[in-house]
Amino acid sequence: MSEVGPKIAPLQAKENMKLISTMNPRAILIFDPEEAVRDSLHFVFTEEGFQCFSTATEVQALRVLLAESINLLIIDSQISGLQTLLETIKKAHPSLSIILLSSYSEAEVTQQALVHGADDFVLKPLDFDELIIQVRTMLTAAPK
Repeated sequence: MSEVGPKIAPLQAKENMKLISTMNPRAILIFDPEEAVRDSLHFVFTEEGFQCFSTATEVQALRVLLAESINLLIIDSQISGLQTLLETIKKAHPSLSIILLSSYSEAEVTQQALVHGADDFVLKPLDFDELIIQVRTMLTAAPK
């Protein structure tokens, strides 16, 4: 995949963060520890015209949220300390839309995440077409 747009700092590149600039002002942060998931989502959403950032760690995610105007966060349900992290993020960014990536076996985790700040969830394995529609709907409905 070829990257377009401004170059990112070497430190950010080392931390596996990606940026692709587009004409669309809607920005998505993908926070998942699995590289294959991050790369797949990054590819799909940049192809759809979104500005995408992807991170593997909590520190990276918080840095991006501080530095960029992110409209939507896609976060994996297996992130350590998920409930506290969601509360922290929602407190600092109350208008940020959050989609949780979850599996059927994580019903309790998903329910708690929705209570603590996630706006919606998507079950794995991911249906990219469905996720794209969900993201577009959330970003259209959300006043940013």
